[in-house]
Amino acid sequence: MNKLLPIAKVSVLALTLALTVSWMGVVKFTNKAHQMTISGTSNLHDWSTNVEQIQLQAEMELVNGFVSSVGTVALSARVESIKSDKGTVMDNKTKEALKGDKHPVINYRLKQVAISEQKNNISLLKTEGSLSIAGVTKQVKMDVYARQLPNGDVEVWGGNDIKMSDYGMKAPTALMGTIRTGDAVKVTFSVILKK
Repeated sequence: MNKLLPIAKVSVLALTLALTVSWMGVVKFTNKAHQMTISGTSNLHDWSTNVEQIQLQAEMELVNGFVSSVGTVALSARVESIKSDKGTVMDNKTKEALKGDKHPVINYRLKQVAISEQKNNISLLKTEGSLSIAGVTKQVKMDVYARQLPNGDVEVWGGNDIKMSDYGMKAPTALMGTIRTGDAVKVTFSVILKK
């Protein structure tokens, strides 16, 4: 009996260590790096702009490299940080379309999520949240993918199609209306989150 006691202690210690390594609990993450692009069409050519500054805070629990639960997720982006490689004319048209003077920040808040594990240690997050643009808030559904990186950071990526008219925005025009953008835009993103 006394010989089994040290073995039991070692077994309990090993189990505790294994659980500690595989279960971190809910951890708060913030954005470390990102790439976010808004792209669309016009009657002349396709276009895209980059969202240069975002603030993203997310609470997640990771188990064995997979996202097992998600708490609060909040993202904000300043309209003035949306920049095009076409210069200030397009930047000003974007700000005008987004009603950036009255509503300088775009906000997203997660409401609910369903999580499933995919291949290659990737988690699929089927999300639903509120997106506020140009003073209008709508519920949006979006598939987001996540994976834990070897250094403990988490990469998340995805995209969503949005109609400007759903948010009370008029599609921008140029050259006295001869150049017209389409109503639909696509937002794509890849974000590295750090603890």
